[in-house]
Amino acid sequence: MGNGSCYAPATLTAVVDDGTAQRATEGFGDPDRMMTVRRRLSLLVTIVTVALVAAACGRATENEINQALGITPTATMSAEQIASATEAASATAAARSLASSSPGAVALGDVTLGARQFQTWCSGCHSPGGAGADILSAGSPGSSVTAESLLPLVRDAVGHPKPPGPYLPTEITDSQIADIAAYLNDQATE
Repeated sequence: MGNGSCYAPATLTAVVDDGTAQRATEGFGDPDRMMTVRRRLSLLVTIVTVALVAAACGRATENEINQALGITPTATMSAEQIASATEAASATAAARSLASSSPGAVALGDVTLGARQFQTWCSGCHSPGGAGADILSAGSPGSSVTAESLLPLVRDAVGHPKPPGPYLPTEITDSQIADIAAYLNDQATE
């Protein structure tokens, strides 16, 4: 029956006495082997079809995916937050303009950068439950802090318990101190 090789055996065509052609397949006379080949071919066609359908389904737009998952995208900021941020940016720009026009004045810092610096340098003590004074609440000492008043406190630890401080300009810059002052003013006046 089978020839033992992994190649398909040859097909022979013979002409019979009545003049009709009959096909004889050497090695495929076994119906079980033919069924195995058909099953493998059917499986291969199914796998290719599934792969093509999966590839075609991967081309959905973001809106289609959100709709299918029941997700409703929302804006990251509310209108009030945008208005507040715009107002704060305008105030910062005005303060910087005023500070740059006054000789010897230190410009008011950036509130967003000040928040990061406050988290790095100050929040360990000056946060709820910390050992230091609450300087973020409305009406707290943080509302009257300026870059000029914060500078000696940070640089020389004047009026600030040790540790922490004093801090060198290589550790925290004057600009970063101005940013912290802007953040304190923003938070303590809300």
